[in-house]
Amino acid sequence: MISQTNSKNQKNLVFDEKILVKLFISLSLIIFTSIFAQIKYFLPDNPVPITLQTFGVLLMGGILGPRWGLGSSSAYILLGIIGVPVFQGANSGFDYVLGVTGGYILGFILASFTVGILINKGLTNLTSIWPYIIGTMTIYFSAIIWLSVFDFTWPEDGKMLSQAVYPFLIGDFIKAIFASIITTLIFKSALKKFI
Repeated sequence: MISQTNSKNQKNLVFDEKILVKLFISLSLIIFTSIFAQIKYFLPDNPVPITLQTFGVLLMGGILGPRWGLGSSSAYILLGIIGVPVFQGANSGFDYVLGVTGGYILGFILASFTVGILINKGLTNLTSIWPYIIGTMTIYFSAIIWLSVFDFTWPEDGKMLSQAVYPFLIGDFIKAIFASIITTLIFKSALKKFI
């Protein structure tokens, strides 16, 4: 009887450790994504900058899985909505999320969840870049819908893909490669037992 109680306590301790580690990783990724958002480059005549925040969002899903990735990306966006300057250019607020970049930002939630699902369900091997590419495509999909529904005077008529997607493809492909590498290294490390 005592050994069963000790075994149960040990399982609870391991469970609590996993939650604490995931919470720490989640908070770290939210902070890193906020910092990554400040690393930006504006293309000529394009109000949407190239940033590294998508890299952070992909890592949320890749490292934490679908539930924690979804929670982390949602928390990141909620922090921005309530006024914490987490978006590019230290922007924040509900109005900012409703602006021209809103579709990309809301796509972060879909991306982190999608990456987490694809990796968690074993639909692809761990070293594959495909979950990250598909996750990135969900960001584009969300942005295209957003920009099609709301009139921001950008992108110009008939230039949706050439202005809102194509300029970001190379950079996002590179981010997907690095997200895949980092996730693979983490899962091959001692951290694996906690995630």
